[in-house]
Amino acid sequence: AVLALASTFVGNLLIVGSIANIIVVDQARTQGVSIDWRAHARTGIPVTLATLAVAAAWLWLRRM
Repeated sequence: AVLALASTFVGNLLIVGSIANIIVVDQARTQGVSIDWRAHARTGIPVTLATLAVAAAWLWLRRM
């Protein structure tokens, strides 16, 4: 479970964190859409933080 969570966090946080992100950014570029690391971070950071909060709560509740 920890490996799955870590890979999801990195994939959400960084473009290079997931091969799927790299493929999407490359495909977007062929369509004339530019996605740089800042544009990705504007969405990726909040999603990563929200996912981390949910995962922490789930792990905490599961511990009880």
